[in-house]
Amino acid sequence: MSAIKLEGVGKQWGAVVALSPSDLTIAAGSFTVLLGPSGCGKTTTLRLIAGLDTASVGRISINEIDVTNAPPSKRGLSMVFQSYALFPHLSVADNIVFGLQVRKATQQEQSDRLSRVLSLLGLEKLRDRKPSQLSGGQQQRVALARALVAESKICLMDEPLSNLDAQLRQEMRQELRALQKKLGLTVVYVTHDQTEAMSMADQVVLLNHGRIEQVGSPRDIYARPASLFAARFIGTPPMSVMAVDGALISGSLVAVRVDAPTSKIAIRPEHVTLDGNIPATVTDCEYLGADSLVRCQIGSEQITARIAGQSEYARGQTVNLAWPPEAVHCFNQQGLRV
Repeated sequence: MSAIKLEGVGKQWGAVVALSPSDLTIAAGSFTVLLGPSGCGKTTTLRLIAGLDTASVGRISINEIDVTNAPPSKRGLSMVFQSYALFPHLSVADNIVFGLQVRKATQQEQSDRLSRVLSLLGLEKLRDRKPSQLSGGQQQRVALARALVAESKICLMDEPLSNLDAQLRQEMRQELRALQKKLGLTVVYVTHDQTEAMSMADQVVLLNHGRIEQVGSPRDIYARPASLFAARFIGTPPMSVMAVDGALISGSLVAVRVDAPTSKIAIRPEHVTLDGNIPATVTDCEYLGADSLVRCQIGSEQITARIAGQSEYARGQTVNLAWPPEAVHCFNQQGLRV
């Protein structure tokens, strides 16, 4: 069953297209990540689902009910924003139950729900503190608790971890995913961080310039990018993209196997080894600890090999590369997968 369904939904601000008419289905109980660079339309999509913006065209359904023109309060959603938006003069407990108070929930219901979310997120000892007395991670938990106390089965999150440091982001990613599975929530999560998307998502929706570029599991998008944009955006480091003339890498006599008319090929760095027979010149070697990235020149094109970190190569050194034929991804002149 789909929790959320977008049918031809688009948003336009005057002459500016924020989101081209798009179809999207989000399954109940799934963790869906809207991923892409700044200005690609991911937050616009989230706000359309939430009802904070009105779609210019199309239809939005939540649990099979048309909510296209329904106000946010009638959509059965909770939301966690990028800024924690906590009331500085209220305690942790009062911040969490504020929405319940507005909705005139009984004191007993407020107390019961508060106790559950405080326990769930490990905030019992912090219930009487003010936001200024909390760390960034603790404030994020309070913001999450405020969303969960509503007991909505659908939760929207707009870059909720972007204000945290790297280590805390990693810890919160694990906690969020575990919490989502435990409660059976349907989560729609906006981020520009592909690590968040790849580590948490059941479904990734990759957006580019207001258009859905590709939808799939993290494994599917990584293994079979639908476009050059997906090939370059997904993966750290990204795929090496090289232009080809016929079946030759541009500016060289190195032939590659292509099964259809191809403008560019792309290869993941981990599939390139330095024990082959394809001559290349080292342009840079970046040490990353367990791995090293060796950037090489073939003709007029650049390719990166990901190798063991102990290996060292000097700029200008000649190496011999290899990669399996099945590691080559082909794209046409429009940048679409062949």
